[in-house]
Amino acid sequence: MTVYGRKWNFRRHEPVYPISASAAAARDARGDHYAVALPGADHPGAVIEVSWRQDHAGVWFLDEHGRQTLLYEFRRAGDRLFLHSMTQWDYAGGDSATRVSEQRFREDGQVRRIVTDDDAPEHVTEDEWDADVSGHWEPVPVFGDWASLARRDRG
Repeated sequence: MTVYGRKWNFRRHEPVYPISASAAAARDARGDHYAVALPGADHPGAVIEVSWRQDHAGVWFLDEHGRQTLLYEFRRAGDRLFLHSMTQWDYAGGDSATRVSEQRFREDGQVRRIVTDDDAPEHVTEDEWDADVSGHWEPVPVFGDWASLARRDRG
């Protein structure tokens, strides 16, 4: 079952200030911040945070333990969204990520990769200048039509 809230509590796997779908739709129309949790097995499979007033949508994917493993952040430009950031967390068994990999994308093809690994002695930052980011565009979803935005695999 899809669940809505003004915000999402990732530790408790529940909405902060739960709201109805109609209240979330009204918040969407006004551009106000809200969260939508899409069904998973024991906890949400994905949580989408939307704030159209801020031209922002973020999609969090959770693993079987309910830990945040992947975040896609989109910036709205007219009737489309641009995937401008992707962060992945890897866990060695506990609740704390041991490796965090972030990629920041620009519309002109610049990509910055930042990797922090607790098992490696260094912090890695790499830049690329001519990446193909044409596949980073996504239509702004109609409220309730989350399938395209909540795609985990983006080739």
